[in-house]
Amino acid sequence: MVNKFLIAVIVVGLLGTHQVASEWTHASHAIAQTIEVPDAYKNLPRLEGKAQVELETSRGPIVIVVDGGRAPINAGNFVDLVQKGVYNGAMVDRSEKGYLVQFGIAKSLEGYVDPRTGKVRTVPMEIVPEGTTQPVYGKTLKQAGIKESVFPVMKHLPGAVGMAHKGNDPNSGSSQFYITYGNNEMVNPRGNFLDGNNTVFGYVVDGMPNAEKLQPGDKILSAKVTIGAGKLVQP
Repeated sequence: MVNKFLIAVIVVGLLGTHQVASEWTHASHAIAQTIEVPDAYKNLPRLEGKAQVELETSRGPIVIVVDGGRAPINAGNFVDLVQKGVYNGAMVDRSEKGYLVQFGIAKSLEGYVDPRTGKVRTVPMEIVPEGTTQPVYGKTLKQAGIKESVFPVMKHLPGAVGMAHKGNDPNSGSSQFYITYGNNEMVNPRGNFLDGNNTVFGYVVDGMPNAEKLQPGDKILSAKVTIGAGKLVQP
């Protein structure tokens, strides 16, 4: 049986994301480096390794590989919400041609309300800079004092899946996520203006033409974890 994550690597390469494919080829070494999650975020779900999620949308299926090896909290939050059915019926609330499509959730644009606390659950900015194995938490790379010449390992290449947040608050991510389309102005081999300012936690590996057709009013009919559900660790 062909390994589906190998297929994912090949497909992402066909999308033009050669660097991502190369990194995934050496994933076993990278994931061996344990991410040190700060105590402040250990009350959140985390993903240990990779998982695959399939979104069935108004325009057809979209398959995403989520990378908990580099963004365990944001990836874990996403997989947890998928498993809880939070994205079933989620609407497209933003679509910009050649840029991105963004999804809200069915019940609230404010975010996911955790029934344990009765409050919106938020996740921090979580970005691994090139040349390191540990993420910067709770800050953009600029806020962390990292040189502009240093880019994230997880870049906003075509098909990047990232966590939306409010304005300049790097710790306000919750349930809204986006998929970047990419074009020559926004995406280049050395990154773009979203890099270092938003968390990328996965990539589309199949169904990008469907993602690019999505418009406000379209929705996610259903979402499910197809591989790696057991890698989700609850607090």
